[in-house]
Amino acid sequence: MKAIQVMKNIKAMGKLEYFLAALIVITLFNTFLGEQFSSTTVVCILIALTVTYKGFVVIDHFMELKHANKNLRFLMKCYFVIFPSLIIVSAFY
Repeated sequence: MKAIQVMKNIKAMGKLEYFLAALIVITLFNTFLGEQFSSTTVVCILIALTVTYKGFVVIDHFMELKHANKNLRFLMKCYFVIFPSLIIVSAFY
């Protein structure tokens, strides 16, 4: 009886939970790439691209900057574009 009541109290997965699950899967994918592949340039580029995507998801959905001040949102997005770009450039040296 108590188990049924607990199951009723658990809410269905919402939008944020799906984004969180996607972030966890992407992180595990990056770990797999780092462990299994020997081409550091390709791995570095893929990880930098996924870091950019993860940054955008966090900015829009977890920090709730989607409808915030456009300058603040622009600066945060620049951060997640510039630094992964520098990582990609450094992979070639």
